[in-house]
Amino acid sequence: MKQLLAAEFLKLRRSGMVWVAVLVPLFLVVQGVANFLRYRDTMFAASKRTEWEILYEQCVVFYPSMLLPLVITIILALLARVEHSQNGWKHLLSLPVSRSQVYLGKLIVGCMLVLLNLVVLGGGTIVGGVLAHAKGSVPYDLLLGRGLLAFIAALPMIAIQFVLSFRFSHIGIPLALGTAFAAPTIFAANSEHLWIFYPWTYPVMTLFGPGMGQFDKGMMMYGLAIVIFLLVIFCGLFEFKKRDMV
Repeated sequence: MKQLLAAEFLKLRRSGMVWVAVLVPLFLVVQGVANFLRYRDTMFAASKRTEWEILYEQCVVFYPSMLLPLVITIILALLARVEHSQNGWKHLLSLPVSRSQVYLGKLIVGCMLVLLNLVVLGGGTIVGGVLAHAKGSVPYDLLLGRGLLAFIAALPMIAIQFVLSFRFSHIGIPLALGTAFAAPTIFAANSEHLWIFYPWTYPVMTLFGPGMGQFDKGMMMYGLAIVIFLLVIFCGLFEFKKRDMV
C-alpha cells in the first residue's frame, strides 16, 4: 500500500491537482485581506466582532458554498482522468495490487488534497492577519479548528464525486454533475429544516453555522457526514471490483 501511495504522489507531480488545491485558497486569502484593509477604518470600524473574526469572514465568504465544492469536483475528476486516459487502468490493475488497494489509495490521495486545500486556507488567513496587523490574539480554533471540521463535513461530497469520477470516463460528466450539485447550496443552506438533507450545505454550516440559529444539529450533521461517506465509498468499491475498467 505504501508503494502504491508513493506512485500516486509521483503522478501528482505531473498533474495540476496540487496547484488547484493550493492556489484557490491563497487567492481567497489575498482577496479577503484586501477587503479587510480597504474597509477596516470605515465599514468594519463600528463592528462588535473582533478584527480576526471580520478577516476570517472576508476570506471564507464564498468558499464553502461555491469554491470548495468546485475544488473537490475538479481535483477528483483530474485524479480519475489520469487513469481514464492512455489505458491507465489496464496498466494499474495489471500490477500485483488488489482493486481495493487501488480504490482506497486513490481515495486517500483525494482526501489529502482536499485537506491540504483547507489547511492552506486556514494557514494563509493566519499569515494574512499577522501581515495586516489584525488586533488581538490569533483564534486558532476558528481559523484551523473549523477548517478541520469542514473536512469532515465535506466527506459526503468527496465520496460522491469520487465515485462519479471513476464511474464515468468522460471528465465532463463528473464536472457537470458536481457543478449542478453545488449550484443550489446557498439556497438549501438558508432553509431552516431542509439543509440537513443536502450534504453540500454541511461545510457552509460548519464555517458559518455557529452564528446561525438553526445550527443546533451540529453533532448530527457530522455523524451523518461520516455515515454517508462510508456508505457511498462502500457502494463505489463494490462496483469498482466488478466493473471492467478501460
